[in-house]
Amino acid sequence: MGEIERSVPSGLIEQWAYHLRRERARAADMIWLIEQGFTIHEGRDGVPTADASARIVREQQEIVDEVTALLDQYDAINLRGSAFGDAVR
Repeated sequence: MGEIERSVPSGLIEQWAYHLRRERARAADMIWLIEQGFTIHEGRDGVPTADASARIVREQQEIVDEVTALLDQYDAINLRGSAFGDAVR
């Protein structure tokens, strides 16, 4: 079966990029808060049972790293300045 080419409107791509930037900012803010001394606890019925701060920092750092990589690709395609952009030409 052949591939179907579909154009994605540029406005939709911009919305995705905007959403990714917001997600990265939220994750970075959460990391900053925990580094400033705030903690996150897991619990049941409002009773904290375990400190989840280290796990949350790891998860949020993963989000920051993945989103940064995606936005770098986005910028490379749009700015035509990276190896990826050069390979496309």
